[in-house]
Amino acid sequence: LLLQVAWLRVDTQTILTIHNHVVTKNHRIGVTHSELKTWYLHIKELRESDRGWYMCQINTDPMKSQICYLDVVGEID
Repeated sequence: LLLQVAWLRVDTQTILTIHNHVVTKNHRIGVTHSELKTWYLHIKELRESDRGWYMCQINTDPMKSQICYLDVVGEID
């Protein structure tokens, strides 16, 4: 069984990435990993609209997930 990691935007129920593939049409989203153990969601050119809850989940049985909140603060040039 190949375990796959996905990143989702919780409030819009949008799947952002599945494993190494970006599935959203948002060109600012990226994903990388460190030896398949630590997975990183990247958002370029951060905007206030990116503020919200994000979930990382892995397709184990039962599914494991971790939710985090991204806050956007500071000035925009």
